[in-house]
Amino acid sequence: MFEKIIFPYDFSKYSKNAIHYIKALKAVGSKEIIIVYVVEYEELFTHILYKEIEIKEFERKTRLRLKPVKDEFEKEGFAVTIYVEFGKPSKVIVSKAVKEKANLIVMGAQGQGAISSFFLGSTAANVLKVSPIPVLIIPLKEEHL
Repeated sequence: MFEKIIFPYDFSKYSKNAIHYIKALKAVGSKEIIIVYVVEYEELFTHILYKEIEIKEFERKTRLRLKPVKDEFEKEGFAVTIYVEFGKPSKVIVSKAVKEKANLIVMGAQGQGAISSFFLGSTAANVLKVSPIPVLIIPLKEEHL
């Protein structure tokens, strides 16, 4: 049913909280995780120069930072791919989901309550608005803070 999952990961406690929920999806047939780390253009311009070699080095370092998450999923038997992308996060996430023919997007969220950008964060709210595939939002429970 949800064999291929897009997992936007940003090193936040919200993303980390979603990992064990994704692992649980293995029991219902999930096989592949596509980890997507998105750098907003503004963030890119603030932190690194425009030179292509520096962008490649940024991508390499980010992939190294993502390796423990990849390894954790692979230990559970998932096939895992990592993408480091640049752009507006919600657009990149949905575009990657469509291109990869994913069955589900799993995202961590800032909290519980009404579905709005205030509680979810603007990226999660925007993905929910435009995604043509199901989106599972994992709230961070207070005991995880």
